[in-house]
Amino acid sequence: MKVLILEERSLEMALATQRLQFLGHEVSHTDKLPPAMAEMRVNTPDLLLANLFPNAGHGDVESAISVALAGQFRNPDLVTVLLSDSTLFSQGELFSMLSSLRCVLRRPADVEDLMEIVTYFLDHGPVDCAPSPDTPDICAKCLLSDHCSRSSGPKTCVAPPSAAAG
Repeated sequence: MKVLILEERSLEMALATQRLQFLGHEVSHTDKLPPAMAEMRVNTPDLLLANLFPNAGHGDVESAISVALAGQFRNPDLVTVLLSDSTLFSQGELFSMLSSLRCVLRRPADVEDLMEIVTYFLDHGPVDCAPSPDTPDICAKCLLSDHCSRSSGPKTCVAPPSAAAG
């Protein structure tokens, strides 16, 4: 599967890239928004791992939301995992903005935690999430906030047929 990492280059990201490649995934890594957007156009990934504000250290406040939106348009099954060290959007607003968003982790993320989450989504593929009866913004099975929260009635995730057979 294809993975795009939009995050500054670091030992942790190099390790994550190396481990994903070892698992057989095609990984592209950039720390700038324009190359990430170009990558979305020509080689849309299955998973986007992005720093919410990738160039904040250089005074640029442009976010990775535009890259995720472009990816969702080109690949409706895109899974997005965001990294953030900002308190902006700390009330869960990002989950209503991005249907592909499955997780937001604090930067810097522990590599083991990051790999566990990313490989889970790469191994299991897209799921058909729906709201839990108790917390409509959270899927009753996978416990992840999901874009299906507006559908009516409590349901749970249904694994794709290929995952159910295994």
